[in-house]
This record gives sequence, structure tokens and C-alpha cells, in this order.
Amino acid sequence: MQSVSLNKQEIAFLKSLKDSELLTVLEQYPEAEQRAIVRAIGGKGKVNERSANIKRLRSRRSLAAEVEIHECMNPPRRERCLADPELFLMTYGAPDAGNPNQPGRFWMPFANHHKQMIAALWERAITGGDKSIAAPRGDGKTTTVAWMLIFIILAGLRRHPIAIGATNKLAKDKLFDPIKQELARNQLLWEDFPEVCGPIRELDGAPQRASKQHIDGVKTHIKWTQDHIVFPHVVGSPYGGCTLAFYGMDVAIRGGRADFAVIDDPETEQVAANIEANFKIEKTIDGAVAGMAFPNRTVPRVVITTIQNRHCYSYRVTSRDLKEGGRPSFEGDRYGLLAEWPTNRDLWDEYIVIRQQAQSEGDKDGWAAVDFYKANRDEMEAGSVVSNPLRFDRDNPAEITALQAFFNRVADWGLSRVMAELQNDPDPEEFDETLGLTPGLVQRRISGLQRRCIPEGTDKITLGLDIGKYRSHWVKVAWHGNAVGCIIDYGVMETYGMQADTSVKAVEIAILSSMLQWRGEQLSENTPDFVLVDSGDYSDAVYEFVRQTGLPFQASKGYATSKFRLPLKSEEDKRPFIDCYASRLPDQKQFLYNVDTEAWKHWVQQRFITNTFTDQHQFADGSLSLFASDDPKIHLSFSHHMCSEERQERFVEGKGLVRKWVTISKNNHWLDALALACAGAGVVGVRLVQRVSLESQIQQSQGKRQRQHKPKGDRYRTRPGGWVQGSRQKPLYPRWPKR
Repeated sequence: MQSVSLNKQEIAFLKSLKDSELLTVLEQYPEAEQRAIVRAIGGKGKVNERSANIKRLRSRRSLAAEVEIHECMNPPRRERCLADPELFLMTYGAPDAGNPNQPGRFWMPFANHHKQMIAALWERAITGGDKSIAAPRGDGKTTTVAWMLIFIILAGLRRHPIAIGATNKLAKDKLFDPIKQELARNQLLWEDFPEVCGPIRELDGAPQRASKQHIDGVKTHIKWTQDHIVFPHVVGSPYGGCTLAFYGMDVAIRGGRADFAVIDDPETEQVAANIEANFKIEKTIDGAVAGMAFPNRTVPRVVITTIQNRHCYSYRVTSRDLKEGGRPSFEGDRYGLLAEWPTNRDLWDEYIVIRQQAQSEGDKDGWAAVDFYKANRDEMEAGSVVSNPLRFDRDNPAEITALQAFFNRVADWGLSRVMAELQNDPDPEEFDETLGLTPGLVQRRISGLQRRCIPEGTDKITLGLDIGKYRSHWVKVAWHGNAVGCIIDYGVMETYGMQADTSVKAVEIAILSSMLQWRGEQLSENTPDFVLVDSGDYSDAVYEFVRQTGLPFQASKGYATSKFRLPLKSEEDKRPFIDCYASRLPDQKQFLYNVDTEAWKHWVQQRFITNTFTDQHQFADGSLSLFASDDPKIHLSFSHHMCSEERQERFVEGKGLVRKWVTISKNNHWLDALALACAGAGVVGVRLVQRVSLESQIQQSQGKRQRQHKPKGDRYRTRPGGWVQGSRQKPLYPRWPKR
């Protein structure tokens, strides 16, 4: 007879338990030890009674864990659907009654890209191999993937598929949990696949019941955890032991086994923008995911994604062109929401302008544009083919068709984002144009005007002064036309009597004296409309100078882009401008103009990259040029200052491609002064507005687009009409797509 050694505390604890609680404890021991424990705690006359209670509870739990499997209620429907994945999805994935737009269900007909996704997953599950498809964002890719994983298991095509998302959380929330919900709650699946859905439904959301579940005393061995499913073993069922798991690209994918992998949107926005990070994605899919294969087998991999830019993994894996890093083995295909563009694009251009104008006046739906579309609908739709004609907001009376909704997105998001998110045809990446700026190029940017002569039609004159202990550099610019800047003068303000050991206070007094004399010289001819003086290391002198002189002189302070924070709107003590804002200094009783100097210096260099004149011998929009002189070397020092710093792209471990402002030479003072003069121009209303004809953009976009070194129109491209509410806007049409 088995005996068990229990101390007084253990006996007292066990006696305090209810019979149901005691049974839970006893089930952890062999049956012989269970009887010995009951005898040890039962006391005289109570052993048989308590044993009987425990036996009754055990019997009751066994009955509760038993599952009865009903017959398939509609075998013909089941067989038809297992032979046709589209029919399977539309049948079992149809919305519930009374919920026509139910999330995670298919409430509209499949578009061509949906059919291609379904076919790709079906064929690769049967034949193996890799496949990649890029489809429009927000058009049901993830829902299709989730339902196809259910189909692949129930059709007996694969027994151990896995779902992979950009992150572990996204894979769980968007793929794994919806699949579990359908298997547990979908009424039609329960009717036609009782051997799968019956045991799952009996768990009633309690995975701890899985270990006791049985059919006629035979355990189902079902597992229903937060990250793993093992399908139940049922006599006559082919699904017993099938598994489904999920992974994220942000966790280690190791140790498991799979016979099929679906990768859904593998990149977040941050990862897609990081070249190093998205190459790690590629390494993970080619290494860890492919390495999950069973011995002497391969894992078919299907990537369903949306392209975000031209260097992300999604772009490469859906490309068959080796020259752009493509992966031909994945047989990539790309599908856009608009299969064919409308032939009359001028009307759509007008539509977008009307919509944006109406929205600026408070009409968020742009009803004036809707009326324009209704009046010209036949002409505007001519030649267009929309892959998903139901892709529009049917609850919004202002959206009538999917084509109109597409161009609403163009108006609201900008064409560049639409081409990536909805068309899977993102803009080519642009190189940093300032890398081509040289001192020689700066010296050749000559306006033809003599020194201190202003161009005809001058609107504003601005001046920047960069303060130094011994010498301070200044630049004066006359602005006219479309942000055409003519440098009419520049020079050096000397501060006399300075020695290495001169006290700070003495330096401040000397600089103030020099500035007061310099002020008279600048106001005597070509009086500036606005002047920014760098407070730098000698802020007391600059603040006193501004107090004594007043407008147009204002104190400024420069910041690196990483430390600059532009206020979103005007406040009592802050006024935002372009990469610059004025903040009130109560102690000084004046405003300080805080300037993103890196941004403005980069803008200066872009202006020198721009040709001075057009083919028609007119000043080019957004150009900067120097005054003419008979001395060919007069601008030699100035030109080297303009190239003393530049923005470079460098790889940083853990961050990928990072843009940094790099100092090449410490002789950068005229560059600083010119940047202040340009920032001051932004304060007084000088704006560069893009004037690129729509037709030229259409022609440029024909054929295969390639990366080119070409000047940007401007760092501050705007919608027609310039700046809107003091904030930078993207151009109406960065480029038109090919036909």
C-alpha cells in the first residue's frame, strides 16, 4: 500500500480546500498517490465520503471535456468551396446578416489584384516556389491573406503554414487573431467543418481546457494559445496535428518548422525608409524563414505587400530587373488601383485645383469640384480603367465613383504618395544636388549688374550679418520676380583694437561701435527692408545694437536642423515663418529670430545650382547670382565660403542612410551671412513658386523613369498660389505617371 509523508502544515492546507480545489491538486499526482493523500487528510470515517466526492467531480469534469462532433451539414457546399478558393472566400467570408461592411469579410467583388493574390497563394501552396505581389494599400490584402491561410489548411494543401508581419504585434492583431476568431465563431465553417471548428468552439475561449478535451475518451491534443494553434485530432479527420503560428520581423524567427510562409507587408514606414534595416528584412526572409523548412524540403514564400519607396525591400522583391536589385526568383508583379489613366488630364488638373480651393474656404468635401465632375464626367472618365470600381466611400454623397475618389486622394495626399501607396510606382529617389556645387560654378553665376546696382522690379532687399570677434561678414541681396536673388554687395565689418586677451566686455563694446558705424553705411544706399544679425557669442552687443537702431535690424540665433523646432502656429510670444520663427525676449524687449541655419544654407546652395538665366535670357526662378566685375578673381574667396559646408549622406550603423551637415572649411562666414539674408527674405514674404507645366511633366514621365542628377525646382515647392497658412505644401503634381 502506497504511503505519503505530509507535514502538519500541508495536511492543514489540503483539508482547507474545497473538493473541486482538492481534485485540481490531486490530478498532478499518480492515482496511487492520490488515494494515499486522501487517506492522510480524510480522518476517521471521512475517507470514503471524500473519495466519493472527488470521483464525482472527476467524472463531471470528464463529461465537460468531452466533445461531440456533428456531421457536416452541407457536404456539396464544402466540396465546391474546397475546389475553388475564390468561392471559399466569398462563401465562408461573406458578411454576417445585418452587417454589410463587416471588417475582415468580403463584401464586394474581387478586383483583378485580389484574384492574382488568391491565385498566387493557391498555386504556390500546391507547386511550391516563391512569389511576390504588390497591391494597393487599404484594399483588403491582409484580409485576403488571413482567409487564404484558412483555405490552405482546410483544403489539405499545407499542414504547417506560418504568417509573418512587419512586427509581432501586427502579425498577431491583423493575421493570427482574426483567423482564430473565424475558426471559433464563424457559423458556416462550424456547419461544414465540424471536426475542426467543433473542438475549437467547445474550448469557449479557455485554452486551459485543451489538455483535458477528448472524444469518447480519446484526447484531441488541441492547442489554442496566444501564438500557436494545433488542430484537433478527430477520428477520420485529415486536419489533426496541423499547426498555424505567426512571427514578426522585429523578433527572432528561429527554432520552428514550417512548410509554407506568407509574408504580409514586411516593412513599417520607418523600416522602409532605412536602407540598412530593409536589407536586414531581406536577410531574415532569405535566411531564417527559408531555414524553417523540414529536412530535404523547401518553404514556399509568398510576399504580399505595398511599395513605399524605390529602395525598400518590397520594391526589390517585386522587381524582376537585376539592375535595380530585383529578385527574379519571386516572379514579382505590381498592381495599381488605376490600371489605365484618363486621357483628358487637364480636366482632372482643374478638378484638383477646384477641390483644394473649396477646402481652403471650409468645404471639406469640395462640392464645387463634385459639381464640376458631374458636368464633365464623360470627358473626365474617357480612357480610364479602375481595377476596383467600388473603391470609394459609399456613405459620402460627395464621392460618386472610384476614379473620382482616386483623384480626391491625389488632391489631399499629393501625387507622390498616391503613386506609392495606391499605384505601387513610387517616384525615383533624388540625389542631393548640392554635392555638385563647386567654387568655380558659384563664380560663374553672374547677374550682369554692377556692384550696388539693383535689378529692375526689385521687391525686397535683405541683409545678413555674421558676427565675429575680429571681422564680421555681411551679404546684401535684392529680390525680384519669383524668388530671384541678386547679390548686390558683400563685405567685411572690421572690429579694431582686438587682442587675444581683450576682455569679453571690451569686445562687446568694440563690436557695438563697429555695428553702429556699419549701420550708417548700409542705410545710405539701397536701404534694406529686413536685416538679421547673428547674436552668436556676442549677444549683449547685438541686443543693444537692435535696441538702439530698431527696424529693419533684428537679432537672430542659428540652430542645427536636429535641434530646431518650428512652432505649428502663431502665439503671443512666437511667430513662425519659413524654417525660422521669432520669439519674444521679455528681458530685452525685442524679438529674437531663431533660424534653421542648415536648412537655409542648403537652400542657398540649391539656388547657386540653378542656372542664372533661362533659354529666353530671363532670370531663372529661384536663382542666386553675383554682381559683375572686371576683376575675374573678385568672387574667389566668396565662392569658397559658399562651398565650405555641405549636406552629405552617410551610413550609420543601426540607423541606415543618414543625412548630416558637414563642415569642409572653417571659412564659412559669408555662407552664414547669406543664409541669414535668405531667411530674412522668407520673413518679409519672398516665395519661390513652382511653374512647371503639366504637359512637360506628363512627357517627362513617359517610358521608364531613371534616377538622374538634376536640380530640384526648389526645396520649398508649393501648390498654385504659393504658401498656405504659413506652412510648406507639396506641389500639386510632382510628376504625372506614364499612360
